[in-house]
Amino acid sequence: MSERPSISYRVRGSDQREYGPVDFNTLERWTREARVTKGTAVWSPTDNQWRAAGERRDLDAAFAAWLEAGAPPIAGPPVNAQAIWSFVLAQFGLCCGFFGIPAVICGFISLSQIRKRRERGRALAVSGIILGFAGLALGVLTLLYLSLVANLPPEMLQEVIPPELRPMLEPLLRPR
Repeated sequence: MSERPSISYRVRGSDQREYGPVDFNTLERWTREARVTKGTAVWSPTDNQWRAAGERRDLDAAFAAWLEAGAPPIAGPPVNAQAIWSFVLAQFGLCCGFFGIPAVICGFISLSQIRKRRERGRALAVSGIILGFAGLALGVLTLLYLSLVANLPPEMLQEVIPPELRPMLEPLLRPR
């Protein structure tokens, strides 16, 4: 590798702690060890700001050499578990409307956590919220429909029910 000027970098790890100051050679070694990924925040005194390591042009050669050596692709930040739960509960909510309530709650909680922790899963959380509200709406409409049908007079029900189903539903159609 070419000799780099002695610049002191600081690194913010996935545990949100700061490491350093470190020189470029140490930073390059950490890249090879996958301790520094393209999404890791790195501070440099040359521009006096925190930026992702993948945005720093002086680290391009280190990432290219690391990938050429047959290194596996770097996994990004984890997917928020609340977002996954929101999406799964929303799927159940489409079948049984009351699951939409925890889906919406988990969705809003996960959006907050995703912003704070810089995690992935925003699309899952938003989908969980939208599908959760859709499941709630379907549940309310189903309850409304069932309550209206249950309160229909038997004469109206006999007009609506096909003749082949009347013997099976006869106990329900008797006047009250």
